[in-house]
Amino acid sequence: MKNIIIIPAIAALALAACGSENEAQPSTQGSAPTPGEKVAPAPTEKTPESLADQGRKRFSATCTVCHTVNDGDPSRVGPNLFGIVGKTAGASDDFAYSDAVANAEIVWTEENLDAFIENPQTFLRGNRMAFAGERNAENRAAIIVYLKTLK
Repeated sequence: MKNIIIIPAIAALALAACGSENEAQPSTQGSAPTPGEKVAPAPTEKTPESLADQGRKRFSATCTVCHTVNDGDPSRVGPNLFGIVGKTAGASDDFAYSDAVANAEIVWTEENLDAFIENPQTFLRGNRMAFAGERNAENRAAIIVYLKTLK
């Protein structure tokens, strides 16, 4: 008779050790998780360096066909973007800008770059940039962080 009681008790302990349906639920009481409780990992914060690296990769994949970024490099189909953040639009002497850009009288702030990269034709009508735009805000932000490193 004692074996009949011990076996279900051992089985119950074994099942408890394996987990339960509630295991995936994080603690909502603000206390430390109980042993065996699965807790979602804390979101990783992106450092400026990792954002710049992400931006460099995105820029390389989409922008280097038309733009150079090193100080002194010649312009291509688009102007060299070294030092672009904080620069007045149409200010490079070695590039023939469209009238729209040359007469824009805007400074390439982070906000203006964000709007331009999102949709160049809407932001500055009449420019010659063939790029359709980057709709993903995270990608745009990363590209801008990268552009800020070009100084």
